[in-house]
Amino acid sequence: MRRILVPVDYSDPSREVLRYAAEIARRLGGELTVLHVWECMPHAPPELTVKGRDGKLKKLGDVIRENAENEMQQFLKSAALPAGLPVSSEVESGEAAKCILSELESGRFDLLVMGTHGRGGVKHLVLGSVAEKIVRGSTVPVITVPAIAEA
Repeated sequence: MRRILVPVDYSDPSREVLRYAAEIARRLGGELTVLHVWECMPHAPPELTVKGRDGKLKKLGDVIRENAENEMQQFLKSAALPAGLPVSSEVESGEAAKCILSELESGRFDLLVMGTHGRGGVKHLVLGSVAEKIVRGSTVPVITVPAIAEA
């Protein structure tokens, strides 16, 4: 289990999951691929343009991708991962569970390490669970790391 996929949402709990995955990778002599999936506004027309950071008009999807890639680099810097650990990153647009399962089905990964939000009861029924969908559909072993409850 050397090729490890770690989906993140740039939150503090996902930073902790990334550190946990990095320790697994370090001990196994593995490598990490950090994945962020965002859902573009489904009702926004594909030709919708907005001003980018440079002041030029760009497609909304391109601006969101650029922002996601910038956020990924900042997120990775803030995670303080072990020196020398091979880490790559990817950003994708789409429905999170489908994108993550597609990555796993590619055969590029041996293990998935992901966080859970610990929603239960009515919240779970209303919101669904990305982690549950992935655990049920994964082609590789999955380690889920629960979020630490805030006091």
